[in-house]
Amino acid sequence: MIIECESPTRIDLAGGTIDIWPLYLFHEDALTINLAIDQGALTRIEVRDDKRIVIESKDRNERIEADSLEGLKDTRDLRLITKLVRFYKPDQGINLTTECRVPQGSGLGGSTSLNISINGALNYLTGETYSREEIIGIAKNIEAQVIGVPTGEQDFYPAMYGSLNAIWLKLDGIKVESLKADIRGLENRLVLCYTGLQRFSGTNNWEIMKRHIDGEEDVFNRLERIKNTAIKMRSALIERDFKKTGMLIGEEWDNRKGLSGNVSTDMIERLIHAALEKGAISAKVCGAGGGGCIVLFTEEGSKGDVEEELQKRGGRVIDFKIADEGMAIRIL
Repeated sequence: MIIECESPTRIDLAGGTIDIWPLYLFHEDALTINLAIDQGALTRIEVRDDKRIVIESKDRNERIEADSLEGLKDTRDLRLITKLVRFYKPDQGINLTTECRVPQGSGLGGSTSLNISINGALNYLTGETYSREEIIGIAKNIEAQVIGVPTGEQDFYPAMYGSLNAIWLKLDGIKVESLKADIRGLENRLVLCYTGLQRFSGTNNWEIMKRHIDGEEDVFNRLERIKNTAIKMRSALIERDFKKTGMLIGEEWDNRKGLSGNVSTDMIERLIHAALEKGAISAKVCGAGGGGCIVLFTEEGSKGDVEEELQKRGGRVIDFKIADEGMAIRIL
């Protein structure tokens, strides 16, 4: 038997960082707006006739082998995958191969997409013991173990469910609202560009979180404004008001840059400036910042010009479609 499980990555449009527990508890009606994209992660499991465990990451060019599950040590190499295999405890040997289609450190939630796809494949292999919501809980906990800092909430839901979502962060749990918007119109105005510099979300987010917990008023106020921007963006997307949506992406970026001097870089600023001169309305970094990808909102008909200019300036444009579906399992 061969099992394949694929999960999308995401572009966060507004409300990032505030999705980290317990930050959202201090901001009433906190939410994050993001959309799933088809540049995701794929996990493939092939059942073996023996007890041997073979794990391979194609994009990282790494491989681990063990004679049995008991011999699969919790090493730094491919630690997320080894932890998940040891958690699910398959009865038989497996060849487990992964591939993530976005650059490492892109700010698109690639590690979470991979996490969800591995969980989905292993859960199916071991009898579908866990529901989709329970898988999200397992994925969050193991990701926190691997990265060593608290995880945000937002990345797990587009990977699991797809689409354009408002993710409400409430006292009684996370509520996902699928937004009825002009998906294709939004897709035709967004440009995604990789800056070429990897980033680690734990660094910026952990710094911001500590300062918030320590009572820094400026951090609290900026996150409160970021939350309010997300609330306004939800309405703009539902109303299909692209002019307002573009303005709000810029508003989010202005407040996000003020959270930390490490959010933006010279390369990010150069790319955004060049894009604005070619028809982009606004732009923001994806994820925590410090590198990775930027997303740009363009004037109607100017997307091609913006993409061409970004590539001239050393950016790598990532072609994508908004993913209507989330985690999907295929049996071959």
